[in-house]
Amino acid sequence: MSEQSGTGRAPLRPVSVPKAVAAFLVPALLVLTAVGVVLAVGQRHVATSEAIRDARTLTNLEATDVVGPLLRDEALVPGPSYDALDRVVRQRVLGTHVVRVKIWDESARVVYSDDRALVGQRFDIGAKERNALETGRTAAAVSDLDEEENRDERQFGKLLSVYQGVQTPSGKRLLFETYQPYNVIRDSSRRMWMASLPVLVGGLILLYLVQAPLAYRAARRLRAAQEEREALLLASLAASDRERSRIAADLHDGVVQGLSGTSMSLSAAAANLRDTDRAAAGALSSAATDLRRWIRELRSLVVTITPPTLHAQGLATSLSDLAASLEVRGLEVEVDVRDTDGLDEATESLLYRAAQEGVRNVARHAAATTVRVAVAREGDALVLRVRDDGRGIDRTDRSARRRGSVGLDLLASLVAAQGGRLELDNAEGGGTELLVALPVAAPEPVTTGAAP
Repeated sequence: MSEQSGTGRAPLRPVSVPKAVAAFLVPALLVLTAVGVVLAVGQRHVATSEAIRDARTLTNLEATDVVGPLLRDEALVPGPSYDALDRVVRQRVLGTHVVRVKIWDESARVVYSDDRALVGQRFDIGAKERNALETGRTAAAVSDLDEEENRDERQFGKLLSVYQGVQTPSGKRLLFETYQPYNVIRDSSRRMWMASLPVLVGGLILLYLVQAPLAYRAARRLRAAQEEREALLLASLAASDRERSRIAADLHDGVVQGLSGTSMSLSAAAANLRDTDRAAAGALSSAATDLRRWIRELRSLVVTITPPTLHAQGLATSLSDLAASLEVRGLEVEVDVRDTDGLDEATESLLYRAAQEGVRNVARHAAATTVRVAVAREGDALVLRVRDDGRGIDRTDRSARRRGSVGLDLLASLVAAQGGRLELDNAEGGGTELLVALPVAAPEPVTTGAAP
């Protein structure tokens, strides 16, 4: 039975359309959820960047259109121009979006601030601020409230500092700086994010819903393809059964009957020659005996090819007849069949075919001396076991696997189509065990009426 190792893989299972659709849609939902989370986080970062860009645009407008016309050299020293600049800053710049304004010169000195205590002081400015001062570009960064220059801004909480390089009419470079509450940036970012989030979620939901009918159609096609394959298998097996029955009938009605007649003729001739020519009589008698032995084996072969009365005589008797084909080959066979009453013909035929396949492989390849064929209920299944004490499965023999896999592959597909399972493995203590389990209804309990 070594070549049966070709079925070491799991048998095919019937495709359940709802399960197949669920198997596709559940991972798809997880994937789309993960994609949605990544896109939502990405959108949130984009919204924050847009909010910061808006803050930079606001600072640019204030520096050029609101404060810019007043930025003259005389406005950077106390006097009427300075007071006019301070009045415009307080009335038109400071508010919800801007809580502090500073103007720096090239020496990093504060020449103007709405916080007069900072005017005239020098602080270190970073590379980004220096670059904005020299190029006239805009830069933004979260303000470090631990720095000395920002000590009076700590009351406002987290702030975004925006820098804009400007020039006075005389060409003097200045750095215009605004401090904007970060919660304003955060609120603006959240509004933009919430505005785009429904589009993202709706698109992902639509994509997921579109996949459902596609998955259902694919599963239906897969199921239809499997049903067509199973129908072709059943048709081919039915044709094989019909051809086997025809061959068995031809053998039984032709060759076997002819050989039986020849055997009786040889026996009669031996009896006639027993008194006149003992040597010839002995030869004819020996030939008749050998011929009868071969007739018995041929009849066993006919039974192996097809059980003509399987459903009439029952599974137990048919399996006993099948086992006889091994007994004539010198193998010791044990048949144990239980709880098979009331089996439908499909289950009975499939169990017999499985036993037939197992017995055939034992006879051809197992090099066994004993074989046990057993059928019994185990839970809600009827289980067939064909076990031998042969050499077992040689998993390294690939050529054997290729030779022996076809019959068992077909059998495995039929078993799976009926909701059962087929397993083949080395048995404990040596040899091989073929197991076929088919679901069957529990037998109805036998009840006896009470005596009146």
